[in-house]
Parts: sequence; C-alpha cells; structure tokens
Amino acid sequence: MQNHNLNDARSTATRARLIDSTVDALVELGFAKTSGVEVCRRSGLSRGALNHHFPDFADLLVETLQTLYARLLDVKLQATLGPLERVVLESYERVSQPSFKAVIELWLASRNDPEFGGRLASAIELGSTLFSPQALLAGVSGVRIDAECEALYHTICEALIGIGLGRAIGGGDAMDHERSVLAVLQKMARDYDVQSGQRLSVTTASNL
Repeated sequence: MQNHNLNDARSTATRARLIDSTVDALVELGFAKTSGVEVCRRSGLSRGALNHHFPDFADLLVETLQTLYARLLDVKLQATLGPLERVVLESYERVSQPSFKAVIELWLASRNDPEFGGRLASAIELGSTLFSPQALLAGVSGVRIDAECEALYHTICEALIGIGLGRAIGGGDAMDHERSVLAVLQKMARDYDVQSGQRLSVTTASNL
C-alpha cells in the first residue's frame, strides 16, 4: 500500500512537471514552438516519460488547459465586494497573470491548428461553463441573473480578455490605458450591484 501511494505521488509529480513545462513553453515561445521535445527539455524528463503519461500530445495540451482553468478559478480576493464587482476584480487578477498567455495560445490553436484544434475546442467548450455568470455567481444571495446582468457580465469579460491579450502581445507588461479601463469596468459593476441591492464595495481599483 505504501509503495502504491509512493508511485501515485511520483506519477502526479511527473505529470505536474510536464504540465508546468508546457505552460512555460507556451508563455515564452508560443504554441507553434511548443513541442514534445521542448517540454521534455524544460522538464528534464525523457520522451518515454512524456509518452507514458501523455501518449498523445493533444492529451497534454488538453490537461494543461484544464489545469490552467483550475488555477485561474482559485484566484480569489478577500475584500468585501458586491458580486459583479468581485467578478471584475478577480477576473482582472486572472488575466493579469503571465500564465494567461498560455490560455490565449491554446484558444488560438483550437481555431488554427489542424492537428490539435478539435480536441482543444472541445476542452474550451466544456471549460466555458466554469466561467459563466451562472457558475461564478451561483449561490450568491440575492443575485438574479437576468438579461441585463448577463449582458454586463459578458461585456466585462470580453474587455478583460482584451487586457489579457494586450499583455500577451506586449510581453507581459500592462498597457498604458489598462488601469483606466479597469476603473470604468469596476464602476459599471459597482453601480449595477448598488442598483440591484447588493453589498457596496470597500475596495477600489486604485488601491489594489
């Protein structure tokens, strides 16, 4: 039993190294140059180890995307915030992370890569439910996800993805107008929270 647990731990650690190396390669080199050879070089593992854990390279890409989604969802703020304002600020923290560029690379590959695109597109479709307003606002007392709320939610998310894309293109640095855009999005969300009777925020974009 002890050996079995040890083997499981080693297997989990090996898979994590491969996934982390894939993320690093996507961020630094882009999808086109992220290969099995590059992942092995970065992880210090053999091609045999890669093939053992991920016989199909698409499996590694899909699990990398799923891992990134899980890590992004783990980003939480402790401040007292209204529900939609929380979405703005937590989502901003997510798209500001360097690893978000890896998500963008995989999104683009799902559309453009003939070999892996289909598998990635399926993973993206399944993962999109994790970031839906129904998922992120589920269980929040008093929140009614009506057409106005949903439209505002998607407007905010699309703008924040644009910020993440701008950072990816700009080498990870914030764009000059990023803070002003965030402030507008935060005000829109806060105003909606107030109008819908949600708790006022005590945190502002300027002091994050």
